[in-house]
Amino acid sequence: MNKSAGKKAWVALSGGVDSSVAAFLLKEAGYAVEAVYLRLWELPGQQTSLQAAQAVADYLGIPLSVFDWRQIFKNQVVEHYLTALARNRTPNPCVYCNQVIKWGRLLEQALENRAALLASGHYARLEYDAAGLPLLYKAADASKDQSYFLAALPRTSLAAMCLPLAAYTKAEVRSIAAEINLPSRQSQESEDLCFLAGKDQVAFLREHAPHLLEPGPIEDLHGKELGQHQGLALYTIGQRKGIGLSASQPYYVLAKEQTTNTLRVGWSDALPRNAVQTGPVNWLVSQLPGAQDLVEVKIRSAARPVQARCKILSTGDMIAKLEKPLRDITAGQLLTLYQGQLCLGSAEIQAALNL
Repeated sequence: MNKSAGKKAWVALSGGVDSSVAAFLLKEAGYAVEAVYLRLWELPGQQTSLQAAQAVADYLGIPLSVFDWRQIFKNQVVEHYLTALARNRTPNPCVYCNQVIKWGRLLEQALENRAALLASGHYARLEYDAAGLPLLYKAADASKDQSYFLAALPRTSLAAMCLPLAAYTKAEVRSIAAEINLPSRQSQESEDLCFLAGKDQVAFLREHAPHLLEPGPIEDLHGKELGQHQGLALYTIGQRKGIGLSASQPYYVLAKEQTTNTLRVGWSDALPRNAVQTGPVNWLVSQLPGAQDLVEVKIRSAARPVQARCKILSTGDMIAKLEKPLRDITAGQLLTLYQGQLCLGSAEIQAALNL
């Protein structure tokens, strides 16, 4: 008998192809699968996605529960996002949502209901070290790897996690869905933040945080005023488009100065920095890299990794000295650390430095 037979597994089911195939693979492995649909925001087409999730659950013969966590999501994830913007940060709400909602509150509910694990359609791999502790690795499909979005989770969360798509490419997942005729086999992927609900950021902030849209001066590095910005929250370090200035070469956002509400811009050669200062590191390995050990770091989910050496400060913060300077190091984003395919951990970026 399959050793998974009879074990209860919860799966977060969105109605998309990834979570649907994850649920199918769990059932094939012998788990007693129960699906959960999270209603987190008032979205255009929300009823359609719920219907899609129900269709998949019905097709697979598994129960589906709907958790209406809109107020919780607003109070925790959206307010955290707006607070970070007000602090001149550029946050990643998906990382925080994984921490407090999907692998926080939902995981607690799963374990309280005696589920052996909580599964999702994330593309990443889990393995275990000699002590039986979980290790997070990049996905088999490098183009879809989502280990970045899971790197801020504690190892206790990873220990109760199941990622059925770990060994599959996106093409293989779609092929499985087509082969078994899943209702979600032709579903499209969403790339935007879910709570923008089809709006641009200006419209979202105008409705939920209009105080973040206070205009102010745009100045160059010498203090010369060049124009007016529409609110510091709308800009991020390294941004070129949307500044609204014409010149012989493109302007880039170099800094956002909160005390004077000033957007500082300049040419691209002023952007590169060779070090990143972070807050405390969420380590996902037992043996930490030494100060002279080369690791790879990513400053954003889609960024190419670069080599670095990392020094832990007496405060618990970290400085990553980069082998190659980067242009778009942004406070509030997540710095993830890797050795090959293994994710060592992550920390929130506090500042870009030149050392």
